[in-house]
Amino acid sequence: MYWIRLLFLAASWVSIGWYVDREQSAGRFQHFDELFLDFLASNARERLSQPDPSAGGQVVMVALRESDRLDYGGWPPTPLDWQMLLKSLQDYAPAALVLATPLNWGSPPPEFLPALAESLMPYTNVISAVEMTLAEKNHAEISPPFMGDLVETLPQFQRIEGDVHLAPAIAALVSVPDPALRVMGELGLEASLPHQEGSCFLPYALRVGARLYPSLLAQTLARLTGTPYAEHRLRLGPGAAAYLSNGAFVPLGQEGLVKVNLERKVPVINALDLMTGTLAETLSPEDKAALGTGKIIVLGLDHDDRTRPRPAFIQAQALAQMLALPSLTKLVGWPQGLVWVIAGLASAWICLGGGAQHPLRRGLICIFVALFISFGAFHAVFIWCSPAMPVALIVTGSLVGWITGKRAQEEVNEASTPASKV
Repeated sequence: MYWIRLLFLAASWVSIGWYVDREQSAGRFQHFDELFLDFLASNARERLSQPDPSAGGQVVMVALRESDRLDYGGWPPTPLDWQMLLKSLQDYAPAALVLATPLNWGSPPPEFLPALAESLMPYTNVISAVEMTLAEKNHAEISPPFMGDLVETLPQFQRIEGDVHLAPAIAALVSVPDPALRVMGELGLEASLPHQEGSCFLPYALRVGARLYPSLLAQTLARLTGTPYAEHRLRLGPGAAAYLSNGAFVPLGQEGLVKVNLERKVPVINALDLMTGTLAETLSPEDKAALGTGKIIVLGLDHDDRTRPRPAFIQAQALAQMLALPSLTKLVGWPQGLVWVIAGLASAWICLGGGAQHPLRRGLICIFVALFISFGAFHAVFIWCSPAMPVALIVTGSLVGWITGKRAQEEVNEASTPASKV
């Protein structure tokens, strides 16, 4: 009977393994995997919300300071000023260029605007801010603001879980980059909420009617992680978070807000020190090291009045904070195969070990132990594995053990019945 159970179990493994692998490759277990990941993340939320203190230096801000306004061609700085600055930054080959101040000088377009657009061409990732104001009351009946051609330009979140109307609603457009500059990169909405005790809140997504558009922060993270919006999963309400490619994870408030620590240190470099060209060497060694290569450079207007909001600097702080958060690692390849082997051994023990007594009970115990190990591994190093195949193998071992064990017991009873009558 032992060998019959073993052959039956092996045949069941092959069948269920082929079926689960096929369905998983087709993406039919994706929702099941996401529910499991949501469960793990919600139980490790406090740790996932803590930036790594040793991580830093990925973000640097280049500030056009209001106190230097007389040194620019005008204020706000002219297209020629921005062109000179962008040409100087090419030597540092930034991974992304975030224009946290909308570049628009009204109509008619000023001189050197085409040259400014051309100076953006060498940069791979350019994300420009669109300044918005938020509605005071967030409810479904808020009239959508006039968005013009931005409706066709801005991407939308496609994978949304929870109540869309929890996200902050847009009241009006304030400033939009000049049309000649929009085609040179991506657009992200910029708005902030009032400061609260050393922190402020930035929306990750903003709502127009029932549609959600990415903020400047979300658009930048999507570009840096290479996440298309067909895969950019946004969860609102309890357990709110954003899941991006390569394991990037952003914990959010229930309304989809990012809490930014205003005490976070971000290097700030005076734009004028970069605009002198070869006339003088004004950058300090510290500033050169901060710019480095392959950094995320945030450009924007700034000031020295600490009683006033600093929108561009807050965006730089938020990016630095998000990039320092832990990432989630999904086991694939041989580590995932090792998990499957362990699940298969557990399945064999359930079905064949101990005379195949109480296989369903032992199956439940194995699933509980596997869940406990998954929970501990995720808390420790934020690794996880799709539970579909391990659960299928354990359940298969439990069912085969139960069916064959029940059949064996019936045969024993039938064999003992005549003896008892005698």
